[in-house]
Amino acid sequence: MMSIMRFGAAIVRMTLAVVTVTAVGCTGHDPAPNTASASVGPPTTTAAPSSSHSSPVPVYPADVPLTGHNVKPGEKPPVYPAAAKVRSQAGANAFAEFFMRTLDWAYATTNPSYMKHYYASSCGLCSGIATGITKTAQQSHWFLGDRITVHPARATAIAPVTAASDFCSIVSIDETSFATVDKTGKVFTGDGAHTNDRFKLCAIFASETWHMSYMAGLG
Repeated sequence: MMSIMRFGAAIVRMTLAVVTVTAVGCTGHDPAPNTASASVGPPTTTAAPSSSHSSPVPVYPADVPLTGHNVKPGEKPPVYPAAAKVRSQAGANAFAEFFMRTLDWAYATTNPSYMKHYYASSCGLCSGIATGITKTAQQSHWFLGDRITVHPARATAIAPVTAASDFCSIVSIDETSFATVDKTGKVFTGDGAHTNDRFKLCAIFASETWHMSYMAGLG
C-alpha cells in the first residue's frame, strides 16, 4: 500500500507529485455511534439475485478492472460483503475491511476505479491515494508487490473526527515490499515490507451501501 502510514512521502516517490492530505488524529477506542447520518450520491450496487428471465447482474461495477500487472493468477476483485449491507458497527467493520481490499486491488491493477465507488469527498486520504495511482498509470508505470493482508476490524469512537460518520473502525494491515516499474522492468521507486500498520476508518451509510468519509493512519 505504498506505506500509507507515511502517505505524503510515498506519493512523492510513486508519482513525482506531491499530494497534500489533512487528517485529524484519533483518541479513544470505545464504540460511540453518531446518530446523525449524512447523504451521499447514489450508491453503487454489486451482486443481486437474477431470475431465469433476466440477465445476471454484474458482481462488480462496470469500470472495475479484472486483471493487471500485479494480479495473482486466478485472482478476482474483492466482492462487497453481505455483512456490510447493514447500518451497524458490525456492518461498518465489514465495510472497512472491504474498502482496504479495494485499495489492495487498486495497487494490483494500477487502477483506483473500484475504491472510488466507495468514498465520500470528505475523505482526503482516499482521494489522494486514488490520484497518486492514476498518475502512476498515466506515466505507464505499474506496481509489483505492495499487496496487503487485512486483519479483522474493531470498533472505535468517532471523536475527535469531524467528518460526517455513522461508525468508525480500526483496521490493521500487513504490506509486502514493492517496486514501481515500467514496461522494461526499470525500477523507479520501492519500499520494504510493513506489518501491523493501523488505520482509523469512518463511514456513512445510505441505501445498503457505505461510503468512507474519513481515513487516517495511526502512529
